[in-house]
Amino acid sequence: MCYAHSMGKFGVGLDIGTTTIQAQLVNLKTGGTLDTFSAFNNQRSFGADVISRISASKGGKITKLFSVVNNQVKDILEYFIKKNKLDNIEKCVVSGNTTMLHFFCCIDPVDMGSAPYTPAFLEEQYFDGKDLFLPVKNITLLPGISAFVGADITAGLALIDIMNKGKDALFVDIGTNGEMAVWKESEKQLLCCSAAAGPCFEEMETSCGLNASEFIDVAAEMKRSNVIDETGVMTKEFLQTGYPAREGSVVTQKDVRQFQLAKSAIFSGIKMICKKADLGAGGFGAVYIAGGLGLHLNLENAAAVRLLPKEFAGRPQELQIEVCGNTSLKGAVKCLTDSEFLPRCREISSRAETIDLANDKYFSAAFEHNMWF
Repeated sequence: MCYAHSMGKFGVGLDIGTTTIQAQLVNLKTGGTLDTFSAFNNQRSFGADVISRISASKGGKITKLFSVVNNQVKDILEYFIKKNKLDNIEKCVVSGNTTMLHFFCCIDPVDMGSAPYTPAFLEEQYFDGKDLFLPVKNITLLPGISAFVGADITAGLALIDIMNKGKDALFVDIGTNGEMAVWKESEKQLLCCSAAAGPCFEEMETSCGLNASEFIDVAAEMKRSNVIDETGVMTKEFLQTGYPAREGSVVTQKDVRQFQLAKSAIFSGIKMICKKADLGAGGFGAVYIAGGLGLHLNLENAAAVRLLPKEFAGRPQELQIEVCGNTSLKGAVKCLTDSEFLPRCREISSRAETIDLANDKYFSAAFEHNMWF
């Protein structure tokens, strides 16, 4: 029998998200994927978002937060080694948001918990596996852009090579944090921002038993059927009992309100970054939608509930729309075998300009307005 360890050297691409951790085992010689892994991030016990985990870190739990993610990554690597009968793993490239990468290194992100939100590092980091007690020879962390626009976005922008498309382009990563980036071709300008959406759009199911893409479809159905009005209030018929969306699934008023908060964060972020770039939502040559949600997203329904601009509905011929999946993980995997990928990440990190939406009065007004359907 021919086992995988006889085929060459191996690497792992790792994406540490707030809600999920995903990994791929790759043959470094051929670039072929040998195995994949996905699980909820065990740090969820410390809170669903990065701010709650930073607060836990302030409370003296940085070592515990490190141990939780470190043990989970160790288990993933050992799973790959055992299942595929490997002698060892040569290298691991790690992507993720800035807070998660701090926890991965056991570096306290406390200064990202309040203004001016200063990370301890944004540059790429290098470790021997033994430095982090992990069964891998070498570890590389991809560079980030800012406290809330991390290496996961750098990886995505480098993967699609946004600065070399020759046209205005928009990148939207829909996850626990909604990150957006705009490349304005005429000015060779790269703008980025982040809006907190919460875990609603991650792979977690909502309380009503629907995943995020299903909930969007049902919300659009409820709007078209006048089950909810433009403010999100359910009709009296369903206000107490909830709306029977699917067999065994009932959407409550609380579910709708949670969705409104999340979808308004994404929609408002897109609108604000377009305004800063002086570009209309329909003026892009290309739009890239990243994150697990995007793979199953109905663009017409997403536009109907005002998660995405109406210009994206129906995939108009003049607008190139690509659904890209987990570009953070794909970027980490790409970096394992492509020597030009990390320099591209560095260039993106150094050139990107971050827009602070948290202190923007226009964003606050937009967020309130875009809660409506």
